[in-house]
Amino acid sequence: MADLIQIDSKKPHFLLKGMWFFVLPVLAITALFWSCTKDDTISQANLILKTGTSYTPNGSSIPVGGKIRIGVLASGAGVPLTYIRIDRISSNDTLTQLDHGFYAGSEGLDADYSFSKDTSAFELWRIMVMNADRDTAIRTLTIFRGTGTAYGAIYTFDILRLGLQSNNSSPHYLDVNSGTVFDESTVTGHESEIDVITYYYITSGLSSPTFTCPGYTSAIGYYPQLGNWPIKNNILYDYQTSDNNLVTISQFDAATNDSLLVTAYRPDKVSGNCKYGYTGKVIPFKTQDGKYGMIKVIHADEKEDGSMEIAVKIQK
Repeated sequence: MADLIQIDSKKPHFLLKGMWFFVLPVLAITALFWSCTKDDTISQANLILKTGTSYTPNGSSIPVGGKIRIGVLASGAGVPLTYIRIDRISSNDTLTQLDHGFYAGSEGLDADYSFSKDTSAFELWRIMVMNADRDTAIRTLTIFRGTGTAYGAIYTFDILRLGLQSNNSSPHYLDVNSGTVFDESTVTGHESEIDVITYYYITSGLSSPTFTCPGYTSAIGYYPQLGNWPIKNNILYDYQTSDNNLVTISQFDAATNDSLLVTAYRPDKVSGNCKYGYTGKVIPFKTQDGKYGMIKVIHADEKEDGSMEIAVKIQK
């Protein structure tokens, strides 16, 4: 009988012990859930389109060649902003006008962008930003084609000479808006005006006179002095057009307004670096402040201490 009593007295202990096998995992999972919920909170990206006389309002009618101006105010709401894309959607066709990765911390993004109206009767412009948590914010504009055309005047700079990276006798820096070239002794104070620099290298076994810009990542390898510049502009070259010779020298020479500059630029194949800038090439570009232009390569040396002779046309 004593043995039976002893055995029965252990039953509650065994029951409690068995219950812990179920209770402990539940507690652990609950704690993990709350921990993950707290630590993995996603910050929501914020995006506002600027309004006012400087910007194109929703529902506008813009003539072909007219300016579409989009102002962006955005933040990552606690985490950095890392990406912006602007698409133009018309007739079931989507053409990316801007595809740009960057890093904007607590200051957020405050930027203005300029584009030209094409021939589509209706366009939906979609602006999207993304933060480091990969959360996105999207805004849209509807634009209609207005009557007539609004192609504008251009500047033409006929002969500009730029030295390649080891050329110590020719200027290296070009302001395409004014057609002014600068050397090391004169560029100080004008860094914010420089759009184009050139260098030479061998890439994929091919000789390449190359156009780039102060803001392009590899440019500093050829011009280390860029590391001390307070402002480094970017420019986008349409390498698809130049690689495939889609604009001829005669077309460039005949251009008297910006219609060719606007329509020839293809934003889906662009870079801040344009390789294979050989003699006879025509390269469309778009500056950081939204102006369309073209470079005609009159002559390009294929050596590091050589030079490039070019002509430039750009919107006023």
